Amino acid sequence: MLLKDLINGLSSLVFPPICKSCNKRIDSNKDVICRECWNRLECVDSALFSHKEIPENIDKVFAIFQFNNLFRKIVHALKYQGNKSIGFELGKHMSIFIKPEMIKEDESAFVPIPLHPIKYRERGYNQAEAIARGLSIGLNIPVETKLIKRVKNTSTQTKLNAEERRANMENAFAIVNDSKKIKQVVLVDDVFTTGSTMNSAAKVLKEKGFDRVIGLVAATPAEKLNNC
Repeated sequence: MLLKDLINGLSSLVFPPICKSCNKRIDSNKDVICRECWNRLECVDSALFSHKEIPENIDKVFAIFQFNNLFRKIVHALKYQGNKSIGFELGKHMSIFIKPEMIKEDESAFVPIPLHPIKYRERGYNQAEAIARGLSIGLNIPVETKLIKRVKNTSTQTKLNAEERRANMENAFAIVNDSKKIKQVVLVDDVFTTGSTMNSAAKVLKEKGFDRVIGLVAATPAEKLNNC
C-alpha cells in the first residue's frame, strides 16, 4: 500500500491532474472536473427550469443547466473520454437544484435512458445511469435499470434534424419489466434537444400502462428553457 501511494504521489508530481473542462490543475487525484467549473454550472437564482417543448408521451421535462460551451466540454469528457465519475458528480450536483414537489420520493424511480448493448460495450458504461446514481444519492430515490432496454442500435443524433431524429429513434426501446410498483417513472439523460430519444422510451412505458412519465436531464439549449 505504501509503495502504491508513493507511485501515485510521484505520478501526480510528474503528471499533475488537470480539469477536463478548463485544463487547470486539480489538487485531488480523485476529481476530474474542478470545483470552479462545477460551480459555474449553477442555475440562475438556483431555479429549476422546465422545457418549453414537451413531447407527446412525456408529462413534464425538467432540465437543470443550460447546454453551453462549458457543459459541452464536461459531457464530452463524460461520454467520450472514459470519465464515468463525471456522471455521478453531475447527478449529485443536479440534485441540489431539484424542487422536492416535482418528484414524489415514495412513488418514483430514476430510469436512465439505456444504451444499446453494442454501444455499452464500446463505452464501458451508461452515462445516463451514472447521472441517475448521483441523483439517487442526493435525493434518496431508487434507480431502476431493468425496466426498459434499447433494442435498436441507433446512429448518433448529433447531425440529424428533428424529423431524422424521430425516425432514427422509432421503435428503439422495449419493456423488460412492467412492474406497477413504480407510480412515476423519471427518465434520466444527459442532454435534451428535440426529445426524440426520451419520447421513444416514454412511449413504450405509456403503452404498458405507466400513467406518469417525466423527464429529467442535465442540460438543454438556453432557447428551450422556461423558468418555472
